[in-house]
Amino acid sequence: MRSILRTGLPWGPVIDGDLIPRPTMESLRAGVGADKALVVGATDDEFTMITDRLRVPLRLVPPGLLLRRVGADREVVGPYLAANGPQRRKGGAAVIGRFISDTVFRSTVVRAADARGDAATWVYAFSWPSPTRRWSLHCLDVPFWFDALDLDGVAAIAGDNPPRSLADAVHGSAVALIRDGDPGWPTWASAPGTARVFGGPASAPDVVRDAFAGVAALV
Repeated sequence: MRSILRTGLPWGPVIDGDLIPRPTMESLRAGVGADKALVVGATDDEFTMITDRLRVPLRLVPPGLLLRRVGADREVVGPYLAANGPQRRKGGAAVIGRFISDTVFRSTVVRAADARGDAATWVYAFSWPSPTRRWSLHCLDVPFWFDALDLDGVAAIAGDNPPRSLADAVHGSAVALIRDGDPGWPTWASAPGTARVFGGPASAPDVVRDAFAGVAALV
């Protein structure tokens, strides 16, 4: 677990030495797929739905101590807590959930975007919190990307009335990428660290320079 927390999630298929000769990140750095446009991102709290179960027993434990217990380097703890003030105010379970989300999922988004160099790459962060699960949890963004809010099972994570305008914005970006080759905000190469944040019902673009500030404290 500590290895995954330090290196991020090993995205990609199994290396067989024939069809897949090397890890995905190495392939991206070598230019594989550079001729294809890519939108890559994650929800803010991919893992917090798991640690949320511990919010009562962890409410009195200092967040910095918890970060050290899960393997955060001492010099990372201060900058990380500073970059995630709202999570810190929600308690230890929220901090640990965000930390694992950042190290396992969101740091891999940053590494993938960096690895593609000047290739057309756009990064997003999905920040809208689920009204039923409290967090912007794992896979919550999927029905918005596909404009599939009415499908069975979606209400369990998105509530009975998920914002239609948010789906229009997210799905509209996917359509724009396919139609125009550009989802509508600056590429990672042209503005490093910049991401489109889908964080509420408004459909107007919310492009944030430091949307991955917490991740920047780790990588």
